Amino acid sequence: MRKNIGAKSYVLPQPVFIIAAYDENGIPDAMNSVWGGISNEKEISICISSERKTLKNIMLRGAFTVSMADASFVEACDYVGIETANKVPDKFARAGFHAVKADFVDAPLIEELPFALECKVKSYDAKEWRMIAEIVNISVDENILDEKGAVRLDKFSPLVFDWMSKNYHKIGDKAGNAFRDGLSIKKK
Repeated sequence: MRKNIGAKSYVLPQPVFIIAAYDENGIPDAMNSVWGGISNEKEISICISSERKTLKNIMLRGAFTVSMADASFVEACDYVGIETANKVPDKFARAGFHAVKADFVDAPLIEELPFALECKVKSYDAKEWRMIAEIVNISVDENILDEKGAVRLDKFSPLVFDWMSKNYHKIGDKAGNAFRDGLSIKKK
């Protein structure tokens, strides 16, 4: 039996993004966001409140990085979402993060988080809080790659967010083979 729960912003699970940018003094800043996703082949859309210091930093330089939160750093990833750089300008350092300049955009990579998108702002709608950005590079730690250079989800633990329970979860075990498992039905 199914139950209707109304129109809500629930998509399960949602990736946990850690968005990072430099401020006007070159100090790295980061925030936690679950309101976003890939919107085109080389494009990401993220909703960020116009009151966020991180947004102001992004717009200042026109660039940012999006790291996948990792379970090994759940406290730090949560902290940058519950603290504001408007009041705590060194929250990036307080989280225990270390910045490395991205190769393709004027924004910091977070050394502790092994998978990141380097992005350039295409547009921002202040009324809808929606930013659209071009993905110009993906930077990954070699430790999460297999021998062929592909990212292996069993080599790091990206976090996902469950809006209904307000909990973080790690991505689980492999469940199937994309573009292959459905072939058995197609052949019938």
